[in-house]
Amino acid sequence: MRRYVMHLVHRKADGKWHLEHVGRSIFAFDTKDEAVDAGQTRGHRLREVRTTAQLVIHREDGSIETEFTYGEDPHEIAG
Repeated sequence: MRRYVMHLVHRKADGKWHLEHVGRSIFAFDTKDEAVDAGQTRGHRLREVRTTAQLVIHREDGSIETEFTYGEDPHEIAG
């Protein structure tokens, strides 16, 4: 099953925080806190309908700050 991956990024062009999926903005917010709350809510809702989701939160400079997974991660296979 594919994972629904969302990225929370800051765009300098408009100064807003964007929640993106597959490189396209699905929501824009004035503050990072609002955007994080919305991304987490969306992740929980996706989990409720049995869709595995991931929220990747970026810093303003683009580096990854943290990430959250909603639903079950696939089991690691020893190699």
